[in-house]
Amino acid sequence: MLALQSLGGGLLGALSQAAVLAGALLLAGVVLAFAAFAYKQLRGGVEWPDEGEDDEDVERGDASEEWKYY
Repeated sequence: MLALQSLGGGLLGALSQAAVLAGALLLAGVVLAFAAFAYKQLRGGVEWPDEGEDDEDVERGDASEEWKYY
């Protein structure tokens, strides 16, 4: 601790300011991510298509078109 005090607090002061700045940026990022998540949820979240919609355009293939697993 005496070595840091002999530097006049310059190195320790700079490190503490960098830590405060990094913490503030991290907190701002967390708040922004939460706001984006809340906005998506309030706008309706994930919208799934209806399963019964447009069934007439879909055709079932025959057995030769199915995947083969070995």
